[in-house]
Amino acid sequence: MARDLMGNPSPTTVAPATRPRISIVGETTVAPFPTTRPLEPAESVEINSEMLGGNIDAIEINTSGGSSVIDETAILFSNGQADAAENVLRAGLRRDDLGSSTRMAWHMLFELVNQRGDRDAFEKLTMNYALRFEDSPPAWVEFDDTVAPRTVTGMAPQPTTKGWPGVRLPESVDAGIVSHLEQLRGLTAAHAEVQLDLSDAKRIDIAGASLLLRVVGAFRRSHRELTLVGAAHFAGVLSQMVESGRRDPSDALWMLLLEVLRMLDRQDDFEEAAIQYCITFEVSPPSWEPPPANLKVAPASSAPAAGAVAPVATPMELRGTVDGEGEPHFSRLVAAAKNQTEVVIDCARLRRLTFSAGSALVGTLRKIRQGGSAVELRNVSALVTALLHLLGIASIASVRSRYL
Repeated sequence: MARDLMGNPSPTTVAPATRPRISIVGETTVAPFPTTRPLEPAESVEINSEMLGGNIDAIEINTSGGSSVIDETAILFSNGQADAAENVLRAGLRRDDLGSSTRMAWHMLFELVNQRGDRDAFEKLTMNYALRFEDSPPAWVEFDDTVAPRTVTGMAPQPTTKGWPGVRLPESVDAGIVSHLEQLRGLTAAHAEVQLDLSDAKRIDIAGASLLLRVVGAFRRSHRELTLVGAAHFAGVLSQMVESGRRDPSDALWMLLLEVLRMLDRQDDFEEAAIQYCITFEVSPPSWEPPPANLKVAPASSAPAAGAVAPVATPMELRGTVDGEGEPHFSRLVAAAKNQTEVVIDCARLRRLTFSAGSALVGTLRKIRQGGSAVELRNVSALVTALLHLLGIASIASVRSRYL
């Protein structure tokens, strides 16, 4: 059942007499509760097992406490029944008997209205919330399920200075970088964004170019993000390694140069190199196209060369809707826990965690905890927070609501 997730010390505490009362059912309402659709009386709201859905028997669910409104809302929403969830929540708020769960219910209502994109209803809620609680209301959230919040959209890829985990290559980029690229592949199993640092590169041969072309091509075809640190410097190195009219056994150096120039969004330099490539190999060169959004660049790093993986404990991220068995997210979580004693998951852009994915997360977190690592979920919405507490996840991982 619902817990006091907002830190109210007493479930029987009532508002001071001087505080304006926000009633949802009485005609003497000071600030009426806005509705955007007709509501049935509280007595007519029935939630049966078919509506709730989900394999409730598959996991342990905490059901102690007085209010079922929070739990019912969380389960309905997790199973994609947002309208039914909102009706149950509004009915509970109209009765005004949620006690210490009242603020939590308001936060959940804000999120439901936000997720269906109704700004007018959201603004009305903010006024009523401020009167009721004498506190700042939640802010509107712009969700983007396809682009990470850290990505800046635009014609050219934006440099990044975030400390994502990555691998730093040595001065000589040749066949010896295979071990480095294996480390990079291991990082991609646990992180959606990784870096390949080329700041130390001074020379590159055909073997090294061929390996890097395969890496860039793999990321281009995937949804993961790769940042080339020191890309502009590396383009200069590549320019010195090629020579117009000199036909090497492979065109890997030229093709890698063109790829890096594309990532740098340097179209004029790309066109000039393409002409020289055509003259050298007597074949049509690749045509210009905008750089893909998941391939980014960053300025060269001044850190000393390490030549090995330099993992940084950066948050994983869940965004959009996580459903089914939670893949590939939960596999990345398990992989990250093998190298970190504490794994942080940023849920700021997580719209919905389905009931089935929540059930799978319970097993994943238990496995990680048995391995000696801890997991913290940060910036969790009220709707997802309620589900995590209902499933007992708060007892095996740290759950931090975005409202705390």
